[in-house]
Amino acid sequence: MTGRPLPHASELPPASLEGWYVLHQSIELDWVGLKGADPAATREALSSFAALAERWSSGSEPGWSGVYRVAGGGIDFLILHFRDTFDRLVEAVRELKLSAWGDHVLVREEYLSVVELGLYSLTRELAGQVDPEDHEAWDAALVDAIAEERRKGYVRRRLEPRQPEHMPYVCYYPMDKRRNPGQNWYTLPLEERAALMAAHGRVGRRFAGRILQVISGSMGLDDREWAVTLWSADPLEFKAIISEMRYDKASADYAEFGPFVVGKRMAGGEFKGLLPSATAP
Repeated sequence: MTGRPLPHASELPPASLEGWYVLHQSIELDWVGLKGADPAATREALSSFAALAERWSSGSEPGWSGVYRVAGGGIDFLILHFRDTFDRLVEAVRELKLSAWGDHVLVREEYLSVVELGLYSLTRELAGQVDPEDHEAWDAALVDAIAEERRKGYVRRRLEPRQPEHMPYVCYYPMDKRRNPGQNWYTLPLEERAALMAAHGRVGRRFAGRILQVISGSMGLDDREWAVTLWSADPLEFKAIISEMRYDKASADYAEFGPFVVGKRMAGGEFKGLLPSATAP
């Protein structure tokens, strides 16, 4: 940073990098239909879904999908889709609907977003070097700075996240920043927003190795502003990090959280456990 005042930068939105598209699907099984269905046909449908889930997770195309058993929330499982294009995300949803198992699935909620890295510090530093009111110079400098960020290996890995094998548990929730009178995130000066997010990030980094976090932006894509996806080896880590972050000023003063979904990723051999006992072989 240059340290000089930023007279034209206070209302600047932070630059961001976008990566894979994300869809969270909250699923309830049609238990009544399953109990009344032909057991052999149901087993075959579930077997085909297990094969589809295996293909989704194989890395045969850019992106992947995971299926998670869920406790609570009135749903049975969560399907988490990551794809490099919107069209491939649409195709993954279509594959589920057209599958025989899709006849037994009730989609209770879907949330669309795109992996996002908010570049608060970069935006603040750049605004100390280039006048944002000089739109041509600002746009050119921003394009160069973002391109340089994207070339970094660790940035690419964050934009195309994969769940660590040793972290089978997931926690997902949508969130917003408050826009209340006297408590409006979007009217804060850029300098204050950047400082708050830097402090927020320091809290998160204390959980490095215990939590892997993915932030995906959904402004203009869905009803809330962001989706947060956490992975861990122990679901109690979700309670620990979220409890601690509630005391952080960026969350305590400005964050609104949606419903939480917690689950565990399913391995191929576990899919038969979705069947009612009456239809098991």
